[in-house]
Amino acid sequence: MGKFQFKRFAVIDDHSAMKIGTDGVLLGAWTPVKGFDVVIDAGCGSGLIALMLAQRTEGLATRIIGVELDSGAAADARSNAATSPWAERIEILEGDVLSIRRPKADALLLVANPPFFNEPLRSPSASRALARHGSDFCPLSLIALASRLFASEADRLAFIVPSTRDDEIEFSLSLNRLNVIEKCAVCTRASRQPSRTMWLVGFAPAAPGVTSLCIRDVDNNYTSEYLSLTSTFYLDRP
Repeated sequence: MGKFQFKRFAVIDDHSAMKIGTDGVLLGAWTPVKGFDVVIDAGCGSGLIALMLAQRTEGLATRIIGVELDSGAAADARSNAATSPWAERIEILEGDVLSIRRPKADALLLVANPPFFNEPLRSPSASRALARHGSDFCPLSLIALASRLFASEADRLAFIVPSTRDDEIEFSLSLNRLNVIEKCAVCTRASRQPSRTMWLVGFAPAAPGVTSLCIRDVDNNYTSEYLSLTSTFYLDRP
C-alpha cells in the first residue's frame, strides 16, 4: 500500500496513476491561501494539495473542492479526505474539471499541479498517460479555465510547470488577460538551472514578485528555505 504519512494527515495513493511527488508538496506549501472562500484543486489526484491547503486554512471557513477525472484517484482522494481532520470542509468531485462551473464565492483560488508532458512518447499505462500527458487538461487549458471561472480581481490561479515552458505560459496568460502576481523559479540543487516554475496569476494588475527556491545546496543538503517552507508537513522536519 502506498501510504505517505505527514504530520497532520496521511495520503494513500494505491489507485492514483500519479504518485506523491515534490512538485505537489512545493505547490501546496507555497500557494497563498488567505482571503479565499473556496479553493478548487484541479486534477487533485489522491488529494495531497487539497489536504495541505485544508491544513493551512484550519480555523477558517474556507471550502476545499478537489476535482479528479480518474475514478481510482478520486476514490483515494475521497478516502484520504474522510480520514483527515478537515473532512467537513473537503469535497471530492469525480469528473472533468474543465467543465466545472464557478462555485458561489467572493474570492476563488484555483490550484493545480497539471499534466505537462506534450512529447509524443507516452506512458504504457493508460491511466498514467492520461494523468501525466492530459490530452485535454494541461497548463494551457488550466489557464483558459481560470480565465473563464474568474469573476473579480480577488480570484487567483496557482500552478507549477517545467521552467522550459515559461515563455509559452507567459504568452498564454497574456492571451487570457491574466497577470503574473508571483513567480518562483525552483531548482533541485543550487548549482543547477531551475527545473520548475510556480506561478500565481489573476486579473488584478500587479508588478510581479519574482523569487527563487533551491531544494538542496551545493553540498546536497536541504536548504533552510525549503525546510522552512515544508516544515509543517513532513514528519522529519522540526
